[in-house]
Amino acid sequence: MKKIEDKIMDLLDVTTRLSKLLKQENAILATNQRANRIKPLQREKTALSYAYEQQLQTIGNEEDLKNIDPGMANRLRDAINSFGLLLEENATRLKAKIDAGEHLFRIISESAIDHQGKTAGYGSSGDTVSNKRLAYRPAVSVGLNQEL
Repeated sequence: MKKIEDKIMDLLDVTTRLSKLLKQENAILATNQRANRIKPLQREKTALSYAYEQQLQTIGNEEDLKNIDPGMANRLRDAINSFGLLLEENATRLKAKIDAGEHLFRIISESAIDHQGKTAGYGSSGDTVSNKRLAYRPAVSVGLNQEL
């Protein structure tokens, strides 16, 4: 069975790796570059998040946590607090990117609907034909294919 200090060192290692990955993701999200550069980080992020949760549960159940070295306790507290701040920044940046994508899609959709209602082309006399007189107006298809 592992000693509590070893478990804390494992948690610190995972927290450090996850924090480094979040810093990379936040840097990508902070730029105007395409967010698809985040996709390769997702597999590692998922694995590290799972490991982080598991190690927190293991340590959280330990009675020995009260008796650890104060320096190690401070190091763990600082790492977890820093990680929490990175998570908050990450959530804010991801929400901003998602909201921007939804806003862009809404603008494109509204523009397509407006365009569709204006004209259907030219009639036999050379005049423009209004869509308002048509019984059936085909839908305008718009798509946005960008994943975070």
